[in-house]
Amino acid sequence: MTVRGSRVRHAPLKHFFIPGPHNVYRPLFLRLESVAVTAAVILLLFAIALAVERLVVKSPSPQFGAVVAAVLVDLANADRSAEGLPELVVDDTLQKAAQMKADDMAERGYFAHETPDGLTPWDWFKRAGYAFRYAGENLAVYFSDSTEVEKAWMNSPLHRENILSDKYSEVGIAIAHGRYQGNETTFVVQMFGNPSETSGAVVSSTEPESAAAPVAGAAAEAQPLGAIKDGRTSTVWRFLTSPKTSLQYIYMGLAALILLSVSLLFLVELRRLHVPSFIRGVGLLALILFLLYSGTALSGQLLIL
Repeated sequence: MTVRGSRVRHAPLKHFFIPGPHNVYRPLFLRLESVAVTAAVILLLFAIALAVERLVVKSPSPQFGAVVAAVLVDLANADRSAEGLPELVVDDTLQKAAQMKADDMAERGYFAHETPDGLTPWDWFKRAGYAFRYAGENLAVYFSDSTEVEKAWMNSPLHRENILSDKYSEVGIAIAHGRYQGNETTFVVQMFGNPSETSGAVVSSTEPESAAAPVAGAAAEAQPLGAIKDGRTSTVWRFLTSPKTSLQYIYMGLAALILLSVSLLFLVELRRLHVPSFIRGVGLLALILFLLYSGTALSGQLLIL
C-alpha cells in the first residue's frame, strides 16, 4: 500500500490521464467524481463570463464604458503597431462626435452610417467641432466582446483599411446602450480623423460606406477604477472586456485535456476500453460546445458596418 501511494504521488498525470493496471484502465480524470467536478467548473466559468459581460461590457456605467472604449483603442493601436504604423491618439472632440452618433443610434434604434433623416457621418464631425482633412467611421452592434469586434473589423477589408490607414492620426470610440430590431444591445462607434491645419472647409478622402469614426467613450471619466495607466489599459481589464474570447481560450485548454484523456483510452489498449469513461469524456466535450454556441446565441450575432 505504501509503494502504491508513493507511485501515485510521483506520477499523478499517469493516474489521471493514462489508462493502465495502475488505475484499472480507468483514468481518474474520467471517473464520475472528476467528471462531475469538471462539468461544474465548465458551467461556473460560463456563468462568470455572462456576469462579466453584463457588469462590464453591457453596463450603462460611464466608468465601465470608458474602460471598454479604451481597450478598443488599445486593440486598434496594437494592430497598427504590428503593421509598423504610428499609434492613434485619442482626441476629446472625436470622442464627443462618436458619442453623439452612438447615442443617436441607441435612442432611435437604427444602425447605419447615415441617420434616418439623412445626416452623414461627416455631420457628426462638424457638430462636435472637429475640422478634418481625412475622416472615417466604423460601426458595430450586438457588441459583447472587445477582441471579437476588433477581429470582425480587421477581417473586413473596408474596416481594416480604416484601422490601418496612414491618413489618420487621431481616434475616438464610443459605446451606447439601446434597442435594435427589438433587442437590447450595445452600439459601438469608431471614428478616425486627421485634423485640418486651417479652419477652412472640411474634406474627406473616404466614402461613407468605407469610413471609420473616432473613438469615443468618456473624457474626464477615462481613467476609472485604476483600469487605465499611462494611457493604456491593464491586461486584466482587456481580459474582462473580452469575456467571450477569454472563455473560448479557457474552454480550448479544457477541451485539449479532455481530448487527450479520451484519445489515450484508445491508444493505450483498445480492448480494455472503459466505455463509461469514454462516454463521460465525450459528454464534457459536448457540454463545452453547447455552452459556446449558447453564449454566442445569447449575446446576439455581431454586426459591423
